[in-house]
Amino acid sequence: MKPEQGPMSRRRVIRQLALTAISLSAAGTLLRSRIRVQSVRAIAARRWRRWAGEAALQRDYYRTKPRWASWTVPALNVADGWSEPQAWMPTIENSHHVSYIHDNFQRLLPVTKLPHHWVMVIDLRKCIGCQACVVACKSENNVPVGVYRTWVQVVETGSMEPSLTGPVVTAEGQFEPNVKRYSLPRLCNHCDAPPCVEVCPVQATFKREDGLVLIDYPKCLGCGYCINACPYDARFFNPIQQTADKCTFCVQRLDRGLLPACVTSCVGRARIFGDLNDPHSAVSRLIAQYPTVHLKSTMGTKPQVFYIDMDGVLAEDGAGTLNTIYPYAVGTNTYEYDDLTGRVLLETPTGGERRTT
Repeated sequence: MKPEQGPMSRRRVIRQLALTAISLSAAGTLLRSRIRVQSVRAIAARRWRRWAGEAALQRDYYRTKPRWASWTVPALNVADGWSEPQAWMPTIENSHHVSYIHDNFQRLLPVTKLPHHWVMVIDLRKCIGCQACVVACKSENNVPVGVYRTWVQVVETGSMEPSLTGPVVTAEGQFEPNVKRYSLPRLCNHCDAPPCVEVCPVQATFKREDGLVLIDYPKCLGCGYCINACPYDARFFNPIQQTADKCTFCVQRLDRGLLPACVTSCVGRARIFGDLNDPHSAVSRLIAQYPTVHLKSTMGTKPQVFYIDMDGVLAEDGAGTLNTIYPYAVGTNTYEYDDLTGRVLLETPTGGERRTT
């Protein structure tokens, strides 16, 4: 070997060693990747088998249940037009192409003279607490069992005051009753400054220029911000649609010239619905003739549901802490309901176990 060839041979050896090391490293990486892929596939297969088994059990269970229950199972779900592409529900929610508003709500002040400003007046002198409005609302809007768009609380205000000549005699003494009982219909107030609209991160909740606060269900994430922001507890999580939900003043009927279902079903004619911009409408005449109040008017939300003959304490409290008597519809944010067999917690895809106590 010539002396000048020595360094070249060493470089050649070093190059071969480097290539060998790279090849070994690549082979090790490839082997580890294959093992990792096989492991991931095995885990995915186990999870798929477990999910398929659970889904089959769930389908078998819901086949024996009411039709609404099967909507939580995609395999049994039937396109009903509510949230599918090209669905009819988003179309009828704004068939007149009324402008949407997500902020700058001062545009809705009466001085703007918008074509319509829909409001509801509830005359507590006429409400008998029959719950016909609740049933009509659930039937018209396909509201699931356990949640409500409108409900009627039976509440008491005042107290039993001690009196030596009181007609109520107990072991603790005599009392003079200073108590009044109300049947208090509750629903979304369609506020002119709605906090639920302002907190929605995707603008799924919006206000139309005619006063309606609505939800674009395909956009809704179900995050619950609007539910927490509502001071009237009038919004709830729909366990079927997996979105926020609430009263819409039956917009699908209103845009076709019909009254909300709760108004048409009220046997005492305690609910009156109409256009506040029309001075000759029934709601305008009632508001001009009788003193009206709002629930929690100090919140600054400018609610558009007006109550006649409501106790001032009840108006500010919003029936939040007052004594509630036999509530057939306990509220909106609950999955529990009573039936003849006991108290049941509805099972939903977001959690909860079915139980009967």
